[in-house]
Parts: sequence; structure tokens; C-alpha cells
Amino acid sequence: MKTKSKVLIRAVTATLALGLLASPAMVTSGSSAATQDPKWRKVSAPNVFYPVTGTRNVKDLRNFSARHRGTDIRTACGAYAYASHPGVARVVSNPKWAGKYAVRILSNSGGLMTTYAYLSRPHVTNGQIIQSGQSVGTISRRSSRTPCGIYFAVKTGTTVRNPSSWLTNWVGKTPPVSRLFGNTGFNVASFNILGASHTPNSRYGAYAGRLDRAMKLWDTRKLDVIGTQEFQEATQWARFQNANKTTNKWGTCYWDPGAVGRDKGWDTENAILFRNSRMEVVPWQAGSGWLPSGGEKNADNDDSNAGCKHFDIPYFSGNIRHVPVVLLRDKATGRTAFFMNVHNPANTRGPAQTYRDRAVRIEKDLMIKLRSTGRPVFLMGDFNDRERAFCPLTANKLSISPNSIPSTTCRYPRQTSIDWIFAAGQTRFSYFLRDNYPKTARIADHPLVIARAHLQN
Repeated sequence: MKTKSKVLIRAVTATLALGLLASPAMVTSGSSAATQDPKWRKVSAPNVFYPVTGTRNVKDLRNFSARHRGTDIRTACGAYAYASHPGVARVVSNPKWAGKYAVRILSNSGGLMTTYAYLSRPHVTNGQIIQSGQSVGTISRRSSRTPCGIYFAVKTGTTVRNPSSWLTNWVGKTPPVSRLFGNTGFNVASFNILGASHTPNSRYGAYAGRLDRAMKLWDTRKLDVIGTQEFQEATQWARFQNANKTTNKWGTCYWDPGAVGRDKGWDTENAILFRNSRMEVVPWQAGSGWLPSGGEKNADNDDSNAGCKHFDIPYFSGNIRHVPVVLLRDKATGRTAFFMNVHNPANTRGPAQTYRDRAVRIEKDLMIKLRSTGRPVFLMGDFNDRERAFCPLTANKLSISPNSIPSTTCRYPRQTSIDWIFAAGQTRFSYFLRDNYPKTARIADHPLVIARAHLQN
């Protein structure tokens, strides 16, 4: 019996592991609910939000009908209405049916559209891009004779949905917006791959097997851009490059000032990988002033990769580390964005908070400079910090993480780690996963952080 039990357990474990590897990266984050009533569910961006917060004073009248093509949700006067999904805002003033204001959120032309009416004032403007959970207006009443609440309606293309049923089905799940801002988006990730020199005799085993499984996982998760950390060139990088020579699947951006060999400054530990079938490098304009002094040198000695640059941040003991930044064009849309990748120092060689804080200031300043070009900016990395990285980089609505919303202060998200993706500018996320499979599969000691990003311009 014991032998049969062990065999059964091993079979189930193997099946689960294969299922995780075989399934695409669209595992719902935060989709479980303590109760069927969607207003009780705890939700994080970019998943679908209930349009009103609170529970005790909130009541869905469920009065959707052929004539009343939405539902009225009662709540306190002065409460806020929240966007259920990402999209673009449209503000309607003084509609006869909706009180003073109504706000519509459109994911895409002909796509998902939700309406929030009976608002005393909007919190958004026409054309503003919105993330799930972002406040869209202050709730009032339809008229002086009616109680306070919100009118909420849902359409998919020309099909009017029962909003109460829609909320029950979707709150807490990945939003049903296959297209956002006119495009299907791309998958961006941050991954500390676990350096080969760190764990030769650990529970994670030798680097070769780990790396091979990691590369398969990148394909399974359909990643398009990856910021990697601890990708050591003498071993892991060489193995990756040998595999990549055959397929030419991945383009790369890393610090290589033109010489060969580590003693000359070659450093792949922080690299940006991009899928060649989806992304291409865009050359930067010479002397643009976007980078700190000296940073406009190419980070790669291939002249065709002139869009790959570097900037400097402090690492252990304040030693300078060159980290990559690249301008990429999404071949599917023609839209461009900057991508930065960093690894801020841990405390493993002594207290490093001062150096981490300095690195975050440099990263923030560069994000602001690059954003001034009008292009979106993505920052991936192992920051070795939680709030102390998140708060400076997102304050004053500079950027968001996939699981946060724009804020003038530090609106810290529920699910966090020291590995982050941030985005500034005209881009929003429709999917987020902090994938712990690499840890359970002994590929790395960090999660694979994945988000689906959509560029608006």
C-alpha cells in the first residue's frame, strides 16, 4: 500500500507540474472569491473590479431589463465609482438619463464598454487611459427624489450584457479585453535567473539544467521582452548564446563596450532579451541627451544594435554597474517604447540601503527623461526592495506596476515581492502574474514576474 501511495503521489505531482508548464501564462491572479457575491471579493489591478467599494451600504438592485439596460447599485452619497477594467475614458455631461455626469470606459473600438452614471463630478477626462480599479467619479443621485447610487452598464460590441451577471462572472478575474487600445499587447517579464556561481551544490542543482528549463518556460509563457538578472556570461550566457545561434529567436541588449572578455568590461548579468519575431531595435538619435553623461555609448558592439545603450547605478559597496536600456519597436503595431533593466544591491555583503536608494533615484530620473520623448518607458528588475522601490517610482503618477493604479502618493499594492515591472506613459496592463513555478520547479529562487502590456501610442 505504501508503495502504491508513493507512486500515485509522484504521478499526481508530475501531472500538475506538466500542466503548469503546458498551460499558457494566462493563469488568473486574484480570481478566487470568498463568496459568490462579487462585492465581497478582494481584487488587485489589472483584474476586474466591482464598480463600488464597501459592502454594508452597497446593494445591487438587479433591475436590468430590456428597457433599463443597466443596473442600479445603491451606495453612500460621495462614494467613488471605480473602473472595472482598463481602457479609455469618455465623459458625458448632463445626460437626461444619468444625472450630472456619466463616464464610459472603452477597451477598444467594438470591444468591452462599461458605463458609470449618476456622478456629481468625474475624476477623469476625455481620452484619458485608465487602469482597472482607478476612480472615475464621485457618486451622487439621479435626481433629488432618488437615493444615492450608481447606474452601471456593460456592452460587448453591440451586445448589451446583464451587468449583475457580468460582475458575478468576472470580478477578480483577468479582464475580457483581448484587444486594448487597438492591439493585443505583448508579454513583458522580469526574471532573476539565479547565477551559476551562487548555487553549484544547492537544492537548485547545476545551472545547465535550470537554464534549459527556463528557456522552455519563456516559450511556454509566450514572453516577448525579458529583463534578466544574474545571467552570468562565462557559463549561463554562453549556453544561452549557443542555443540561440541555431534559432536566432532572441535579440539581446547588455553591456559590451566593444571588447571581448570579462576583463575588458563585458557584462551580461543584467540583460534585456526580446523575441526577434515580435520586437526590433530602433536606433537612438545621436546626442539626444536622454542618458546621463557617458551613457549614450552603445551597450553592444554590434552597429546594427545601436538602440542598445547603458546607464550606471551603484552596486555592492557603491561600485558602478552598467545596466542596459533599449528602444524597441513592436512589429505588430509599429509602436515604440523604452525598456530598462536593473539589479539593485542586496545586503549580502553588508548594509546596502544607501546604494539601493541612490540607484532608485537614478532609475527614476532616467525614466522621467525618457518619458519626455513621448514614448512609454518600462523598468524591470530585482530591486531588493518593496515599498522603498515602489513608492519613489510611482509617486505623482510617474509610473504604475501591473498590479497598481496611478496615484499621487504611494498606493502600495496587495501582492508584492522585490521583483518589479514598472511602466510610465501611454501604456496599461491587461494581465499580471507573479509566477512561482520557477521556484517550485527549482529553476530559480525568484518568481517570474509577467505582465501583458498594451501601448496606446
